[in-house]
Amino acid sequence: MIRVLVVEDDKLARKGLISMMPWNSYNMQVVGDVPNGAKALEFLENNPVDLMFVDLAMPVMSGIELMERVREMYPNVNFVVLTFHENFEYVQTALRLGALDYISKAELESEDYDQIFQRIVQKIEEKSRTGGLNAERSFETSVNAEVWEKIKRRWYQLYWLYDDEVFEELCSEIEKNNVPVRYVEQLFIKLLVMIELATGIKNETMPDIKDTESALEWMRNFRESLYHKALQSKDLSNIPVCMMKAKAFVRENIGEKIRQEDVASHVNMSRSYFSQAFKKVVGITFNDYLKKERVAVAKKLLLESSQPLASIAQAVGYEDVKYFNHVFYEQVGMYPSEFKQKFSSYSDNC
Repeated sequence: MIRVLVVEDDKLARKGLISMMPWNSYNMQVVGDVPNGAKALEFLENNPVDLMFVDLAMPVMSGIELMERVREMYPNVNFVVLTFHENFEYVQTALRLGALDYISKAELESEDYDQIFQRIVQKIEEKSRTGGLNAERSFETSVNAEVWEKIKRRWYQLYWLYDDEVFEELCSEIEKNNVPVRYVEQLFIKLLVMIELATGIKNETMPDIKDTESALEWMRNFRESLYHKALQSKDLSNIPVCMMKAKAFVRENIGEKIRQEDVASHVNMSRSYFSQAFKKVVGITFNDYLKKERVAVAKKLLLESSQPLASIAQAVGYEDVKYFNHVFYEQVGMYPSEFKQKFSSYSDNC
């Protein structure tokens, strides 16, 4: 039997959650309910608990503070967080601390409770099979804890959603460090929750992944499907979705003169607001991003076509070949002709 403690400052919400959820059907028993983190710690001193449903925004002690304390004092306790969609940064932190899942209070009445509990039980079983938190710490110590933490932090930033180069770098880092597939799967499950919170787009669940290669391939396909859904969306109030639309606009018009105000208008934003939002969400300025995108397409054309340099420059939006050379060197560290000579011969040898 999985022993559950519900921590929620709103008494009505707390009692409602306890009465609505199908605890018995999933071998769970609510052994207590308390209004804040401090009371939760008191409860844990005298009562064994396996799973806590924790509200993130509470007086006295926040859900995040509670999770940090419990993680150190009772490392075998699992968490599910209760939150509103607007508490995105809180949820990000909770997931980094090892929360199994989240339940949106805004959608609590419309949620499929069985689906929620199936997810939770599956993750508890998976954590049990892999040894849970202690196994993850052991893994990080045996491989390289600092490197793995850096890799995870970069994934959590979500810049890879918009920047193909960052995405491929992160995939390469996972392969290079021989990260076990179950840890990749756990990372990706957390990312799915974060992306759903950020974009508002309901995401598919991960299939049973057999190896790291198939996990990364699944993530590539997921990324493409997410863009497809974002481009179909009519919601221009969601900033991450707007940034995906902006990326698609750039790709579709890569050979044209692209002005930042045109892209901003495309996603119904002012130029200044778009500029600030783009830097925050994508991680670099729009102008730097545009250069990266133009050079990425140019690199592909240099290796896959026999077009003259002037034609390639024009195909990626540069009328002035000298300026194209300058931008390419700035991004790649070599001129287009050097790049073509070096990597075309490498590709031929392969």
